[in-house]
Order: sequence, then C-alpha cells, then structure tokens
Amino acid sequence: MSEKKTVPNETSKRKSAVKNSSKIHAQNMKDFYSDLKMDGMIFAKIVRSPKKNGILKSVEAKYLPEGYFLVTAKNFPGKNSIETLGTTSDIFCSEKILYEGQSLAILAGPEKKVLEEIASSMKIEIESVSAEKEKKVLSQKHIVIGGGRQKNISKHFTRAAFTVRNKWTYRLNSTPQNETDGALCHFEKDSLTIFTPTHWPRHLTQNLSSAFAISEEKIFINKTLSSTPSTNSLWGNTLLVCQICAASIVSGKAVALSLSQGEQAKLFSNPGEVSITHKTALTQEGVIKAASIDIDFDAGAYNPFAQEIIDRLTIASTSIYHFDKLEITAQATASQKPPTSVNLETMDAPSFFAIENQLQKICSKTGFSPDEIRIANSTILKSEKTKMPFVLEVERPRDTLEAVLRQSDFRRKFATSKINSEFGYEKIAGYKGHGISPRGTGLACAYDASGYYGTSIFEYGQKMQTTLQKDGTLVIHAHTPSAPVLEIWKNIAAEILQIEPKMVKINSDFRLKDEPLTPENFYSNLSIMAGLLRKCCHGIQAKRFRDPLPITVSKSITKAQINQWNKIKFRGVPFSSTSFAALVLDLQIDPCTFWPKIKNIWVTVSAGKILAIKEAETRIKFSIQKTLAELVEGEKLDAEKIYIAFVNSEAESKQIGALIKKALPAAFSAAISQALNCNENFLPLKSDSLFNLLSQAKASEKPEKKENKEGDAQ
Repeated sequence: MSEKKTVPNETSKRKSAVKNSSKIHAQNMKDFYSDLKMDGMIFAKIVRSPKKNGILKSVEAKYLPEGYFLVTAKNFPGKNSIETLGTTSDIFCSEKILYEGQSLAILAGPEKKVLEEIASSMKIEIESVSAEKEKKVLSQKHIVIGGGRQKNISKHFTRAAFTVRNKWTYRLNSTPQNETDGALCHFEKDSLTIFTPTHWPRHLTQNLSSAFAISEEKIFINKTLSSTPSTNSLWGNTLLVCQICAASIVSGKAVALSLSQGEQAKLFSNPGEVSITHKTALTQEGVIKAASIDIDFDAGAYNPFAQEIIDRLTIASTSIYHFDKLEITAQATASQKPPTSVNLETMDAPSFFAIENQLQKICSKTGFSPDEIRIANSTILKSEKTKMPFVLEVERPRDTLEAVLRQSDFRRKFATSKINSEFGYEKIAGYKGHGISPRGTGLACAYDASGYYGTSIFEYGQKMQTTLQKDGTLVIHAHTPSAPVLEIWKNIAAEILQIEPKMVKINSDFRLKDEPLTPENFYSNLSIMAGLLRKCCHGIQAKRFRDPLPITVSKSITKAQINQWNKIKFRGVPFSSTSFAALVLDLQIDPCTFWPKIKNIWVTVSAGKILAIKEAETRIKFSIQKTLAELVEGEKLDAEKIYIAFVNSEAESKQIGALIKKALPAAFSAAISQALNCNENFLPLKSDSLFNLLSQAKASEKPEKKENKEGDAQ
C-alpha cells in the first residue's frame, strides 16, 4: 500500500487560496483521498440502522472513551438535511427509519479498532411500526399512440396473427472498485476543506453551506481521483461528506472515512431493480402492429432522479423499432430498500435488455429469424413521417445491423445453433445419452444518446469556454474528460486553430461564480462538448487576427435545440445526438459445469467520424470486459475473441461509452436462451442459474397454451 501523503492543514490552505488572485474554489487533485492525511487526523465510522423500518427513539454509546465523539441528529451542528432536485434527505435519521443501513450517527476517534468496538456495543432503540400496504409512487409516465379517443389498443392484440408476452428483470451492479467512496474533511475556524471523489462539486458546496451555515466562499473542494462516474452516487457522496464534516466540526479535528466494499455495493452503487413486461402483436409477415410495455422501477427509499430515470426508460423501451399502436406505462415506486443510485450514462440500459430479448422471444415462438424481425421493424427516422413519439437521429442503423450480420456470419451460426438447441436437455450431460456442448448465438442492438433535452437538470445548460493565450496555448475550461475524449478535443482544436495538439490544455479549476451547476458526467460526453468546442474554436479563429490576445469564447446549448423536444407532450427529438451499435455474441455451455464460455463477440458501431480509432477500439474492449464481469454475480466471464468495426462517416463524432453496457447483456441473454432452449429473462445470473433454468424447463415441459387461434402462448 502506498505511503499516505500529508496535505497542508486548513489554515495554510486558506492562506494560499486568499493569496492566489484566482481564488480557486473547486480544483482537481492527482491523488486518491484515501492516500492523504492531515496533522492530528482521526477516523470515523457510520452507525447504521439494523432494521428496515420503525421509529428511531435513541442512539447511545454504552461507553465513549476520551478523544472519541458521537454525532447524531440530536446534536448535529447545523441543519440535518440535504436537498437534491427537490428531494430532501436526512443527513442522520431523526425519526422515521426508511431502510436497513440508514445512517443513524457517526463515530469519530483515533483508532479504527476502538471505533468498531464502540459501534458493536451501541444501544439503538427502535419502535416497531407496521409496514405501509401501498407503495408510494415517486414518478410515472403513461403514453398511448394509436388508441383512438378511448386510448385503448387492446383490440389490436385479439386480431393479431401472433401475440407474445414476457417479463424481463434487470439489475446489474457496478464491478467492485479499488477505492470506495469517502472523504477527508477538516473544519477550522470558519472554513471547510474537503478531499473527496465528488462528481457534482456544486451540489456538494451548496448543501455544505446550507447544512452548516458556512459561506460558500469558505468551502474548498479538492476533487480527488476516482475510478469512473458510475461508482459514485451523485447525491450519496454529498450526504456522506456532510456526515464526515459534522464529525470534524464537533471534534475540531480532520476526519477521514472510507466506506467498506459492502457499504459501497449496498448503499452507494445500488442500481435498483427494473422489471419490464412486453406484450407484442404481430402480423403473419412479422411486422409489429401493436405493443404494450409496462415498466416498474424499484427506486428504494427514494431517488431524486426518479422522474429522469422513468423518462429515459420510457424513451428507450422502443429502442430503434417502430410500432403503429403503442401503450407505455412506467412508474418508479418507493420501497424499504436503500436509495438507488443513478448512472447518467446507462440509466436506460434495462429497456434495451427487455426489448431485445422480447424480439428473441418472438423469434423463438414464430419462426422468424432475429435479423428479419429487426430489419422489418426498424424505426422510421427523423427525415420520414412517423406517429412514434420519439424521433431518433440514428445514422444508418440498418447498414450497421447488416454489417455485423455479415462480419459474424450470424445467419449461418444462428441456424446451426437452433438445430443444436432443438436436441434440448435430452442430450446434455446429467440427462440422457452423451453430453454435448450446446451453443447459442445472440443478436442485440442499442443506441447511446447524449444531451437529453427533457432532463430536470439540463435547464442549467452546458457550456464550453476556451481562451487562446498570448503564447499560442489554447486553454479549455471544463471538467477533465476521459483520456480518449481529451485527445479528440486536442485534435479538434489543433485542426481548426492550426496549432500543435500539445498546445491545448485543460483547466478544471473553478472559481465559485464559474463552477458548473450540473454533474460532471454531463461534461464528459463527447458529442455535445465536442460540438461546442468546435464553435468556440471557430469563434476564436474569426477574431484572432483582428483582436489582441488573449481571446475568450464561450458557447452553450441553444434554446432552439432544446425546443426540439416537447417536455409536456413528451414527444419530438429527445437527444442532441445518438450513436448506434449492433452486437453478436457466440457462446458455448459446458455440459458438466453448466458454465457459459463466450467464444466470439462482434461489434459494429455507427458514431459519426471516429477521430481516434485505436483509442475507440480500446475503450470498447475495456467496456466489454467490464460488462462481462457484471453478468454473473461473484464470477467473471471472458471473451476469447473480440471483433470491432466502425461505419465510415463524416458526420459529427458521437459518444460510444455506454453502447456496450446497453447491447451486450441482451445478446448474452439471447444466446443463453437459444443454447438451453429455454427463457433466460433475468440478469445478473448466479453461478447455478443455468442449471436451475434447465431443471425448470425439464420439470415444466408441457404443450404451450395458445393465446389465440393463430397466436402464441404468453
């Protein structure tokens, strides 16, 4: 383990900040917060509720040695709450317990072992209450297209040649991280100094100021290194930092706390469970005439982004496909589980998992091939007339699909695997005859959209500011993007301004008045910020030979762009840009261990002009490995071979970061379903899931009940 780095105490930090004319409020550090220490630093531990509901009566330490401190809601040094997008949350539970693991208090002291001993002997009195019978609805959405005045499309299912219904459940957790969430906080006199991997500095600053009545100018945020944005609960980090700061204020010392991996997984990286039921009506030719989609998101105790998540799940529920008649019902409900987190890049991934697997189910019941169904029902895009409420700007989706079909030889592989799977479990080891290795081939498509115009926080606007200095250096004032995106930014600026890429620098330190109001994730996407960067560079180029240096140009999303989406009617063009991917996965099931072995993965991506192909390929391969590690709980899958191709284009570059997370799980599930000739409708799997699936299929082998004379069983 690396030696901890001593950082200046708050007094010297504040003096240096005052001395600096820029008065930096939020700045980036090239350190992990857990590698830092301060003079006199002590440690902290959160005391959590052992019950999932009840009324908290008291939290007391049976013994509290000298030099140790306990902070609860009763002795909290300020206002015991934070606010996120209109949702108010207790920093420490003051009365009603909402979920098991809720923060009741924080202990602080010099020895971690003693803190554990005190915590284990805490006296916690909780009055039992009966659970609420009805679930609280946090947000909802209902859309009907083609239902007439009655807003009813049910008649179209009774007239259909085929009707297929199934429920899909998705709950993929992020992979464990090297460093969990936490912070090092120090309060001295009237100032707070924070070292933490926040991804929303403005939210953190505002809530610290409100909770402790400290001027925002007296709060110094040092953003430390973190793994990825998906590992950090945007408001959860703020809640945790407020708890640690409370311990620092009460104790008068610098306080450090790191969550355990268990706390991180259960309380901070908890994505929540999404269940989506699809009912689809098709013609004899395989054209989808009507679809009913029901979405249920278990948001846990609360989720400030619940409406945003429901909106995005609703839009993505139809993916790139077209329906004449459509009904979507979506809702987020509260439960006695920990609050769910949000990954702004992949919040709509469950919808792609459901729609792509529904198409797989349709194929298994009707005899159509997966490529036929997708090509026959591909969406009508922006340039064509459509009744669909969501108009996508996807470049050449059919060409992208055809490309991956050819590259993977999908049609032959799928037909071969289908013949193989028809032998079913009768030929698999453990039943009759000699064991064989069933194979399955899955196909899935997905888009990665950036710049959702209907977002509840997009109204703050995204902005790019650039300055051409006297020495010819271009400074981009923005959150630091990923390394591949940074290289793309440098190349864009260098090409327009005719300078070397090394002359392009990023400044991620912000004065208070200039600090971005939106989460960092919004500034990390490629397509929006790259477009704004181009406008900034062209603006500088137009001025550079007639105005003295330095020249500063700022650009932001225009109102005309935002108005393409009607938030009230919930229709129009919802995104600034959309990339697209088609993916084929080929796997084999070990007949003895029932363990899936992924043989090949083919990916074709349509994302505009790819400015750095090698970097893009590396990022996709990394995303594949990361996603494979999330598909089976406690286990890690690997792909033997990965093939990546890009559609040639001169269009604006688009982001590709979340494409794999949205397409790969569905392709994996479809391949499993074909290999075992059964229905795999839940992710993540457990180590014994495939054996159980096969056993259930064997036990319940009966003729399917038909829903109508020509239709399919539900």
